Amino acid sequence: MERTNKTRIFSVVSTLMIVALAVIVLCAGLSVAPTAYADPTLPFTLVAPRNVTMVKNDGDAPTSMGFSFGITNEMNEFFVGYENAYDAGTLAEYLASEGVTDVDEMWMLAQIDWALDDVDDEVSGWHHNAYWDAAGATGTLGTDDECKSHYSEFGWDVVEGGVNTSQTVTETLLFRGMAEFGWLGGENFVGLREQLRPEQYTFEQYDVDGGVTLSIDWTEHTIYSRVRFVVVLRKDETPDRYVFSDWSAVVAYGKDAETVEPLEPGDVVAPTITGLRLTDEQFNDNPVVAFTLTVPETVAEQKARVAAANGMFRVEVEARVKGTTEWTNLNVAGEVTTGELTAALIYLASPGNPVAAGTEIELRARYLIGQTDRDDFYSGYSKVIGFGSDDISINDTPGSTGTGENNVEPAAKSSCPICHFCPQPLGLCIFIWIIIIIVVLAVAIVAYLIVRKMKKEKDKDKNKQENE
Repeated sequence: MERTNKTRIFSVVSTLMIVALAVIVLCAGLSVAPTAYADPTLPFTLVAPRNVTMVKNDGDAPTSMGFSFGITNEMNEFFVGYENAYDAGTLAEYLASEGVTDVDEMWMLAQIDWALDDVDDEVSGWHHNAYWDAAGATGTLGTDDECKSHYSEFGWDVVEGGVNTSQTVTETLLFRGMAEFGWLGGENFVGLREQLRPEQYTFEQYDVDGGVTLSIDWTEHTIYSRVRFVVVLRKDETPDRYVFSDWSAVVAYGKDAETVEPLEPGDVVAPTITGLRLTDEQFNDNPVVAFTLTVPETVAEQKARVAAANGMFRVEVEARVKGTTEWTNLNVAGEVTTGELTAALIYLASPGNPVAAGTEIELRARYLIGQTDRDDFYSGYSKVIGFGSDDISINDTPGSTGTGENNVEPAAKSSCPICHFCPQPLGLCIFIWIIIIIVVLAVAIVAYLIVRKMKKEKDKDKNKQENE
């Protein structure tokens, strides 16, 4: 009897421990699972749009919003290479080199969804539906096989929006005015009027052609937006295939929205530039140099915020001949995107006296930020870089201004992939450890109760035998 009880206890406890171990392994797996997913048909990891920003666009329609969102550097680099190969007529070779098979063309769209006041409301909540995930006979996302649009075709829903893949930030305007037929809708498309509740808006016709001014009181109502990417894969004589990212974080404007504060001097860190080199190109008999700009996530988010408000956020690049003190603006295009930028040295040349080959050049950069109704301001300067050296401190070179040139982006803190804020003892989310502890305690309690019950049964059997 004693052996049977011990065997039974061992079996039950072993089973519980196996279950506990399975839970622990599952939780550990969840703690390191990526927030993005990789699709085998894509040469990059497709992630949800980042740095999504929405602000009121004054001067346009009463409801108009500036909206911006970003792509990753990896996605940007692929599509820049794609565009260059397309222009050069070598697209097939480029796709093959990137491991893309069974695809003739590919591009990326954006779908932008919105809701007013309550995202779950059946009328004015999120407007995404199953038709946004597939194209009907028209080949347009959001339509059915009878060519009916299941979105506000002349309204606010965006099912095939553009993405500026040549840069990391896309800017657009949303929720603008419309003609009356877009407001009322028709047999084959949904009118915006059908997507709002009467108490949420006012409107008036302002011209004989049917123009409508739609107004919403933002002190009483809140508009929410989200965006996702759609990668379109095309192969001749076959239907287009679509790969969707997750939806982005939700942004809002109005009564219940957080206020988006403008940037202040000192908010923006100095640029990080490296790898100054001389290219094989020339511009008007003067050399062209190249260097790499690295944009941290904080700066990318700040740029998106400024862009959504029709502001300006660009990088300015200055150069000088090594050993001199005068810096000259090189009038670089100024896009704030991680990657290699080029700059012509013609601005360093004097009339009839181009920059000689082999001249040692030094470079520095800073950001220029312009916002509506506020004074423009600059970040501090980057470190000075020269050919073959990224370690020159500006305070060790002639002509230092001594103001903000050595700003350094603070080291990014590691973020928990589950809750995104807790510490991670031994690499696991603290909440996963709590689950593990609860499971272990539960196993211990159950084992204790089983042992106690078995002991009582044993004592009962013993007493019974003694009485007999």
